[in-house]
Amino acid sequence: MTPELEVHLRSFVNFPSPPGVATHIIELAQDPHIEMGKVAKAVSLDPALTTKVLRIANSPLYAQRRRSDNLRQALVVLGLNATLTLALSFSLVKSLRSDKPNGINYPHFWRRALLAASASRALGDALGQTLAEERFLAGLLQDIGMLALDRGVADLYRDLGDVQRQHRALQAHEKRRLSVDHAEVGAWLMRTWNLPERLCAAIEHSHRVDQARAREPADVFNRCVGLSGSVADIFLLEPEQRPFAETAQMVERVLGLSKEEFGGVLNTMSALIPDTEALFEIDILGAREPESIMEQAREILMVRNLQTLKQVDGMRDGRRADSEEEARRDPLTGCFNRQHAQSTLAREFAHSLKNEWPLSVALVDVDGLKQVDETHGHATTDRLLQSAARLLRGNTRETDVVARYDAAEFVLVLPATDQDTARTICERIVNAFRQARHELGIATLAVTASIGHATNTSGHAFDNVEGLIKAADQALYTAKLQGRDRALAYEAHSRDLQVNFL
Repeated sequence: MTPELEVHLRSFVNFPSPPGVATHIIELAQDPHIEMGKVAKAVSLDPALTTKVLRIANSPLYAQRRRSDNLRQALVVLGLNATLTLALSFSLVKSLRSDKPNGINYPHFWRRALLAASASRALGDALGQTLAEERFLAGLLQDIGMLALDRGVADLYRDLGDVQRQHRALQAHEKRRLSVDHAEVGAWLMRTWNLPERLCAAIEHSHRVDQARAREPADVFNRCVGLSGSVADIFLLEPEQRPFAETAQMVERVLGLSKEEFGGVLNTMSALIPDTEALFEIDILGAREPESIMEQAREILMVRNLQTLKQVDGMRDGRRADSEEEARRDPLTGCFNRQHAQSTLAREFAHSLKNEWPLSVALVDVDGLKQVDETHGHATTDRLLQSAARLLRGNTRETDVVARYDAAEFVLVLPATDQDTARTICERIVNAFRQARHELGIATLAVTASIGHATNTSGHAFDNVEGLIKAADQALYTAKLQGRDRALAYEAHSRDLQVNFL
């Protein structure tokens, strides 16, 4: 930052110092021998702040068997450093959001700030790092320099339109106008406030993420903050603009998190958005639905993995690849066979447990196949199964596995798919069968389908793959009893399914 700009900011910005409670908290944080009683007293000076600290102590982030009913219990749950950092976050946001902007898009700024804070924390948590609350605060404040520049250079952000939603373009605009960007200004501002140097350094380098793999804790801290803005943009941009694959590749290269683990980070953020909105009293996603964002994320990340696998397969001997592919396929329908479905399901079940992603399985029965066989013969039955297989593939996603499971039964393996999404897919298939007319040479037939599906989630986990399949089979049996031509989800009254079904 040039001396001239620093002088200008000091003279004309009139950027507020932290409010009284925040200033006191900063002072307490610099005392290595701080006592719990002093922290409790400082926080209790602001009743609203006390309520927020209690709420977060009882949130899923710090889930305890015993509820924290008072501030002292909350301090025990959170710890002194975490309490100080979170209290500072709440206090600063409350103060800074009261300012009147000149040209900056305030709603977008604060939504991105809170999403980036959550991303910074979730990325480090996925790596088993400490200092979660400090990562949250650094992610939250990494763009605070924009607020200072908006005050000091009144027309800087005016009339930029959608450029304010494109962070790199915004940074380039600042550089052209001022030869400095808001990360440098933010770090300068934080140092004038006497915030810890670790936070200042992370903010200063938030636009310059080292592409090499992070090794040291300080490097991991800085790069979690630096990557958090790109992760936040996934939730804020329009569906066709969301950089799922590019961000996943960057996270894997810099932090070593796999695409599956990155999906877990997005899932964590999505789950915590309601609590974050309540704590900071802001609507983060607006009209966007986190469920639809997560579904798009799962599909794109899984597709990316499949594309990578195909590229690797293409480098192998062609005949060997063809032979392996043929061994995975049912010769009649062209779908995957039962053996491949079983191995895929075992792998996805392990991923579901490891990453706490949902996994759904559906069993699809073509209704009335026995009558078709008796009336029209085996050849017509075979053509009907082939037509049904095409219908299933046309109404499932690229990431789903469609396999022939039995003579008249198919299985769908739906990775990273919750019960509601599975229900939508299965009902779409049922409707497709109702509307289809199968041209089978000597006959044109209309048949229906019955589907039972079950979902493994972290809150309702099955003990094993066999239990999950058995649950889907029970739902299918119920669908048939109720008249067929329908999709039913397994609703568990007991999870003690110890069966040998596969």
